[in-house]
Amino acid sequence: MKLRGKPVQTKEFKDILLKQKIRILKSLGQLEETTENNLRGNASDTVGVPTHIAELGSDATEKDLEIDLTSSESNILQLIEDAMKKIDQKKYGVCEICHQPIPIKRLKAIPYAKYCIKCQNNIEKKENSG
Repeated sequence: MKLRGKPVQTKEFKDILLKQKIRILKSLGQLEETTENNLRGNASDTVGVPTHIAELGSDATEKDLEIDLTSSESNILQLIEDAMKKIDQKKYGVCEICHQPIPIKRLKAIPYAKYCIKCQNNIEKKENSG
């Protein structure tokens, strides 16, 4: 497949996507492990148990952040899976809206990008206005 006159090195992008997938899976594993350890806590172990009301709020905020990160990482993981399927189907690097090639610079920055910059901007404008 060619984008703007240059062939897309799908093997290169597949390797990049695979590395990102592994990094996210490790990150999700660490987040889940940390959350489980915080929730589990032994009765005899008081480490991590807030002793002041302000710490309680801080712990809640930290747990919310972990949940948000996990959700975001899960979304990116799905985008990576979709991009890898597109490589196998020889549809990688094509905008899902306008069907124009996604510039290689964009793919290098965001290898799981589904849209070209113009279409992505249009999506964000609609989300922000409505």
